[in-house]
Amino acid sequence: MKRITKILLCVLCTVAAVLCVAAACFMLLKKQSGTTASSAASGASVSVYGKVSDFDYSSFDYSEGLDDNGHWTGIRALDYVTLPDDVSALPLSKADIEPTETEIQTQIDTLLNQYATTQNITGRAAQSGDTVNIDYSGAVDGVAFTGGTATGHTGDGGYALPLGSHTFIDGFEDQIIGHNIGDTFDVTVTFPEGYGDSTDAEGNTITLSGKEAVFSVTLNAITQSVVPTLTDEWVETNFAASDDLHTADALRQYFDSALYANNLDNAVMDYLLNNATFKEIPTQITSYYIRMFLNYHSQLATQYGMELDAYAQAKGYADANAMLADSDAYFEHLAKQDLVFQALAEQLEIQAAPPHGGVAHKGALLPGQLFYFKIGIVAAGILQTDGKQQLCTGVLGGHGVVHGVKITGSVHD
Repeated sequence: MKRITKILLCVLCTVAAVLCVAAACFMLLKKQSGTTASSAASGASVSVYGKVSDFDYSSFDYSEGLDDNGHWTGIRALDYVTLPDDVSALPLSKADIEPTETEIQTQIDTLLNQYATTQNITGRAAQSGDTVNIDYSGAVDGVAFTGGTATGHTGDGGYALPLGSHTFIDGFEDQIIGHNIGDTFDVTVTFPEGYGDSTDAEGNTITLSGKEAVFSVTLNAITQSVVPTLTDEWVETNFAASDDLHTADALRQYFDSALYANNLDNAVMDYLLNNATFKEIPTQITSYYIRMFLNYHSQLATQYGMELDAYAQAKGYADANAMLADSDAYFEHLAKQDLVFQALAEQLEIQAAPPHGGVAHKGALLPGQLFYFKIGIVAAGILQTDGKQQLCTGVLGGHGVVHGVKITGSVHD
């Protein structure tokens, strides 16, 4: 795979969570906005699909419940969803697909930041935009609590914290600004209302919600990132051999095309979902995604040395059931997406092409075709090969087989 393609996958995909290197920093992380906040606001305590204890998530097989075609075993999708009348021609708006200059520049800035170098700072105080390496130890009402201490977590010792990232509780990073290497000082913050409890050294519960905490902080080091400037020379050096890109304009065009394909993918998916009629959602599919979700988070909890309930509380939920309930809409969306793709394959009588070397055999697809793919699961990305007026779709089966069908559609102003 080309070098820039690997980078682009990181650029275009939304990262759901950033993992800390140790459990100590976990308790200091701000409650996440969006899903976490909405759970607290809604008061939902149990998922509409059941409690955490109703699901076996100790292990998870991504191919479970899928047949050789990548379809859900025992499910005829057309019994559950009615597709739009004409899926062979999807009317899409150019305004919804063509990337803006801002979108293109965002991708370029992200790429440049990935090539940033680190410079040690010794002659000034810490400022916003720096990354500081710190040791810290926190206490509430004079009592140290689990997750409130960080020392020696990186090769330099301490914890690396980007100032201005708003990673930690509001006010924590601001109080580091202006200090110099070697300074030891107090940082006083207040935990948000609804923040999960912690424990002391004896295992007694320490309430953090709404409580003031004092952290003794030692500033070990200050670094700053030096981001390269986009020039023809920089592009030539980094992407000529791997991607045949030689100029800054060529790189911009590369991202323009990639964003167009990504936006086209989203537009196709949105149209199909918004214009399909769902009779009901099989619990087989939602259960699959719930077990995947719980397995993922339980593994993270284990890495932090925490039970799943404690892990959920550290993320700002009442317990694991509340965390699960907060993703109900997401599970429904994934299930509907799978039903749409499988129904499309059933309606158009798409047949699987044989696997080739354990990967998708692209030779089974004709020029101008575009297919969705995901390892082990029906549906996912989009590939456009015949200009901006062609839309195509298909399904990748659970064992690396590809279904392909051409769907043409006019992109209008």
